[in-house]
Amino acid sequence: MHLYIAKCVACLAVVAGALTPNVRADQLVIAFSLDTPPYVMDHGKSGIEIDIVRTALKLKGYTFSIRQMTYGELADAVDTKDVDAAATVTKMNNGTFYSENYITFRNAAITKQNSGLKIDSIADLKGKSIVAWQNAYEDLGPEFQALFSPKIKAPYRKKYREIANQKQQVEMFWKGEAQVIVIGESVMQWFTKELANKVDTAQPLVYHWIFPPKTAFRISFKSAKVRDDFNVGLNEIRKSGAYKKICEKYLK
Repeated sequence: MHLYIAKCVACLAVVAGALTPNVRADQLVIAFSLDTPPYVMDHGKSGIEIDIVRTALKLKGYTFSIRQMTYGELADAVDTKDVDAAATVTKMNNGTFYSENYITFRNAAITKQNSGLKIDSIADLKGKSIVAWQNAYEDLGPEFQALFSPKIKAPYRKKYREIANQKQQVEMFWKGEAQVIVIGESVMQWFTKELANKVDTAQPLVYHWIFPPKTAFRISFKSAKVRDDFNVGLNEIRKSGAYKKICEKYLK
């Protein structure tokens, strides 16, 4: 009799374990880019994007751990990398669930003043040596894509490079390995200060505002419910002023 009871208890424990997984449904794994200050910093522990997502999800009862990867991996990370969500992506028809726009970057084509380059439009980038972030050709509109996309063997791709690590991207520009850097304004300023003791960053720059005023990004979710909850939390922190305070904390 006692042996029978013991076996039943053991069976119940197995069933309970199956019904109660080690990771609760409200504990997510979210993919973010490699460190891109001030948006993702300190190996994903802080930054504008991290704080916005954490604050919005916390309001709806979620916590998350972070898995960092390159921009090129983020687009389909929910399908291929065993994560619940991937940040800093643009909307595609891939069966995942996209949030509202949650972050925007102000991008520019930047040159050194002493280069004397005149860039008043995207067309003026033709023939220039350019360094940009990974998959920038997908984020900066159809005209830019037509010039530099690898998918269509774009005519000006030969002198165009995309770099996964944006600190390396900025360093390449300052070392003279490209005439033009295409990058977010805040990211450029952050890494330029960080590299000041390593490379010559004293030369004046010219910011060519040839792209849309802001490039917006979303989060791709595996679950429609989590996506909906995030959108609600995002709207709440925007209305409360918490979103603005997060941005001001890093951009002051």
